[in-house]
Amino acid sequence: IRRIALQPVVRTIHPRSSANGGGDGVEEEGSVVLPRAMLSKRPKDLYELWGEYEFGLNGLKPAKEFTAAERGANKFAYSRRKVFWDVVSAFVRTGFTSDVAIDKIYAAYGRQLSVTRILAALRTDKHQGGHPSLRL
Repeated sequence: IRRIALQPVVRTIHPRSSANGGGDGVEEEGSVVLPRAMLSKRPKDLYELWGEYEFGLNGLKPAKEFTAAERGANKFAYSRRKVFWDVVSAFVRTGFTSDVAIDKIYAAYGRQLSVTRILAALRTDKHQGGHPSLRL
């Protein structure tokens, strides 16, 4: 029972009722519905993966705005993709556009590799100091 009590609980956020505090169940007009924090199952290319981080896909919340709890709920996919997002973010901070940064990654690893294999290669290269073509 103790383990069950320690597990995080998924809570649904409901829009607040009207400001009169009456709790009459009437929602304010123009209430904001928060986007869901999910990552796509299988992005087709690195451009889509970057769009998911920056802007979100299909009305979902952008990955860069995830809270710690939301990152934890998507831990496996988030941690795999974070290496890529960090490399592109570093290029963007130094003045490159995101498209140029992604093109550099494709030039380093090849366009024939799948997104999953590129992410795995980025991860192994990170432990060895980074790919020589991607060092800033």
